[in-house]
Order: sequence, then structure tokens, then C-alpha cells
Amino acid sequence: MTSHPGALRDEHGQVIVLFALMLVALILAVGLVIDGGNAFLHRRTAQNAADLAAMAGTKVILDGYVTPSAGLDGGDVYSTIAGNVAQNDCRAAGDPPCSWSAVYVDQAEHVLGAVAAIGAIPAGAQGVRVHIDRQPRTFFLGVIGQGTWQVGADATALTARINGAPQGQILPIATNPPNPFEYGKTYSLTDLANGPGNFGWLSWLGGNASGTLSNSICEPDNPGFTFPADFPGEPGKHNSSAVRDCLQKWVDSGAQVLIPIFDSCSPCNGNNASYHIIGLAAFRLTSFTQPAIDEIQGVFDHYYALPSVPAGYGGPPTPTDKALFIGLIR
Repeated sequence: MTSHPGALRDEHGQVIVLFALMLVALILAVGLVIDGGNAFLHRRTAQNAADLAAMAGTKVILDGYVTPSAGLDGGDVYSTIAGNVAQNDCRAAGDPPCSWSAVYVDQAEHVLGAVAAIGAIPAGAQGVRVHIDRQPRTFFLGVIGQGTWQVGADATALTARINGAPQGQILPIATNPPNPFEYGKTYSLTDLANGPGNFGWLSWLGGNASGTLSNSICEPDNPGFTFPADFPGEPGKHNSSAVRDCLQKWVDSGAQVLIPIFDSCSPCNGNNASYHIIGLAAFRLTSFTQPAIDEIQGVFDHYYALPSVPAGYGGPPTPTDKALFIGLIR
């Protein structure tokens, strides 16, 4: 028999090469799982920071519109966003390093300029878009030169007057609020000032039967409409078990309901009452009196949010608006 030492050495060399390649592949696979998962967590953190900062900056813009005497300017927007992102773990010297930028946007999300430490809020600005960049380090992918990830997130928030109401989502209860409602506070929703013959109930189609009213409470059936809009009142306090049962359903569930806001009525009682609806507010109903329903109470959550407004949203808020929107849209 003849031995070939060179052939054995070649086989050993191939095994070493294959092992090295498999080891690199294993490190890359582990790196993608661990480092990729870490990047995903930082992406979520960045998104949360961007969302909160966009809302905080837009709230300053809203305050500037509804309280012009406060004298708020671009510096207030900038400092509010800067403070908010710092509170949410976004710092240039942090671990990982994090940076941010923001721009003003108008109703159509057109960019009006950068948010800066000095300067005025641009005319027509209704919100801000915030961008967050985080650079988390990698644990395994450094072997191929990937020492950090670049993780970014954007968020846009707007404030506006509300223009329209959705179909089939509103309870037929007209309320005339203080200006404005306070978050988390309990209010009596029914309009006790209307006097005999009317109570703040609405009739979407002009009928005044208790069965029609209870159906509209149990399964909201309002038409979609654009603000402002006029709807007839539905006379009476209604000592109806169906009305009571439908109201009790909302009290027991704790679900949010949309309540129309009116600013005037003409006349304000009797069969010919008409309510001038200017907006909507979200409440959680908490109680009502029985057997005759003469007081309905609820906790105010927020003014009507944008996503389900079919008629869109309006221009900048004004100090006299009773129904306003502020929220994330992107």
C-alpha cells in the first residue's frame, strides 16, 4: 500500500476552511437574531419618543391659537420637544447616542420650516413632524464591521377645528358645555335649562317615538354630517324601560360614546325645538336618574378624534372653538 501524506493534509485544510465558514455563518445568524432584535426594540423606543414629542410640540401650537395672550413662539415649541425627547431617553451623549429634528407642518402636512430655538411659529402651522435617530451598538455583527445600527422613527401630530361627524357613532344627547371641557372631569350631559317639553334629546329624522329614541341609543344610527348642523329636538324626559336599558348598557360597558355639542337652539323647547350642533366630545357614561331620565352624567375623555371624520378637519383652532382636535395622524 502507498500512503499520500499530502492528500491527508489537503483534507485537513478543507475541514478547517469549512469550519471557519460555518462559524462565520453561525455568528452572522446569531447576530441577526440578537442584534436585529435589539435594533427592533430601539426602533420601538424611538417611535414612542417621536410620538410623544410630536404631541407635546403640537400642544404648544394649539395653546398658542386658543390662548394668544400667552405669547408662545417657536422657542417654546423647540424647548418643549427637546425636554420631551430627553425625558424619553433620547440624548446625544446617551447610550445609545440619539438625535432629533422637527419641522412645522400645515393642515395638508406640507413642511413650513424647521423647529428652531429662536423664531416665530410659521403662519398656518397646525402641527409638527418629529424625527428620532438612535444608534444602538451591535454585539455580534461587529465581526463583519457592523458596529452600530442606524434606527429612525417619524411621527406627525396636528391640531385643528373639527369639520365633520361620522355616520352611526353618535348618541342622540345634545349637551352645551363649559368652554372647554376638562379632561377626566364628570359632567351632567343633559340640558336641564331647556324646560318642560324638551330635554336635550335629538331626533335624527324628526320622529318623537320612544322606540325610535331607544333604538338610536342602543345602536347609534345618526347620519354623517358636516359641522355646523341643525337637528330637531325629541321632546320629553322618557320614562321608557327601553331607553333606560339602552343607557344602562353604555354605563355598564364603560365604553366611550360620542356626544353632540350645541351652542344654541331655536326654539329651545317643545315639538319645534332645533339644536345647532358644532362638534362632538367623547364621554364614558357613569349614571342617570330613574325612572324618569332627567340627568345623565359622564366623564369627559377627549374631543372628537380625527381618524373617523369623513368630512376631514379644518384650519387652525381659535379661542372660541368648543370642539378641537389634537392627535397623531402619522
